Amino acid sequence: MKLNARRCWLIAGLAFGVMGSSAAAQVAPPPTQPAKEETQYVPPVKQAAPAPTAKPASPTKAGSTKSKRNAGQDGLSKASLPTSTPYPKLAMKGDDGKIKRLIELPDILALTSNPTVGPMSAEAMMPVIFGRRARFERIIVDNLDLYWLVTDGRIETMNLNDIKNMAEIAEMIKPLVGRTTLSQELLNRGILTRTQGGMNEYIVNEYKQAVTAEIQFESEDPLSEVMRFVLKDSIHEPSLAYKAMIAETSIKIGNLVQKEGLTSSAAIAIAELQRPLSKDVKTQQAQLAEFENAFRNLSVDEAMAIFTSMRNSRKNPDISPAIKPLSVMHSRKVDVSDSDMMEGKITYRDGRVIDTKKASEAHKAKMEKQHEELEKKKQGAASGSDD
Repeated sequence: MKLNARRCWLIAGLAFGVMGSSAAAQVAPPPTQPAKEETQYVPPVKQAAPAPTAKPASPTKAGSTKSKRNAGQDGLSKASLPTSTPYPKLAMKGDDGKIKRLIELPDILALTSNPTVGPMSAEAMMPVIFGRRARFERIIVDNLDLYWLVTDGRIETMNLNDIKNMAEIAEMIKPLVGRTTLSQELLNRGILTRTQGGMNEYIVNEYKQAVTAEIQFESEDPLSEVMRFVLKDSIHEPSLAYKAMIAETSIKIGNLVQKEGLTSSAAIAIAELQRPLSKDVKTQQAQLAEFENAFRNLSVDEAMAIFTSMRNSRKNPDISPAIKPLSVMHSRKVDVSDSDMMEGKITYRDGRVIDTKKASEAHKAKMEKQHEELEKKKQGAASGSDD
């Protein structure tokens, strides 16, 4: 069934407008027809230069939010991104022939696929990743009743053909949605260059466009399914924070209930579920599902108190043990930051041969010699002035 383009864009625009600009950045708009080539990464239109007689506009202050936000988009287009460089796509099909929905955050996975991102960038990203997780944990704790409400089957069962109903859900989700995506924040902070950040957003959007295209042509109710994907994707990051806190809480729940002095029947029942998590994936999933169901039986105040106590039991409340060191390498990506792979012989068409390793060593020796001579001159000048 083909999606009605006008209606889809109307509702998608409404959802993005209600939830804020970051939601639009997190989810690529659903395509209206099969794309023959990948959607172009379009930069914002630059404002025309003022006439010579006009008063020059005051420059944007360095470091301002607006300047940082546009830094990764100014002048960038699909043509300027290394999209032709081979990289692992995020949209991979499973055994059923359909695109597998990503469990981990697409922006994180894109950093590995991104051919422009190496280990040196990864080190600088970790504080931002820890900081984002801490922010979303606090958002979950402060809005736990809201999170429970919207993740209790409401999105799965709502009628998205009803624009009013969809707007109500989108407004409800708004407090849980981040201000920016991870890719945008890394770009705004200058950790990713314009090319790196643009390529990361391109890879993420490529995946989301593939999913919406699949929904469009395979679903019996594509409009509802596309918007359901939009809304669920907008709370992907807070959902990851919630699930990680659930897992961390489950292994110490008895101690937390006792520490908080909770005596309700729901608290006593969930305290008995304290146990190590199984290493078997399916068994672990069953354990966490049972625990999460019991956790929702607590009152909101009890659950908030437990989450807060769990976070405070960490050495640093804002450092989640669920966040692991970021690896951006894969089997086909080569790290040239500290290797000799770029050192060798270059043969030009005119027959000249340059040994880059020897040339580099010679340049280094020349620079050291110049530095020594400069220091001698400085010392001579200093001793002359003393005389």
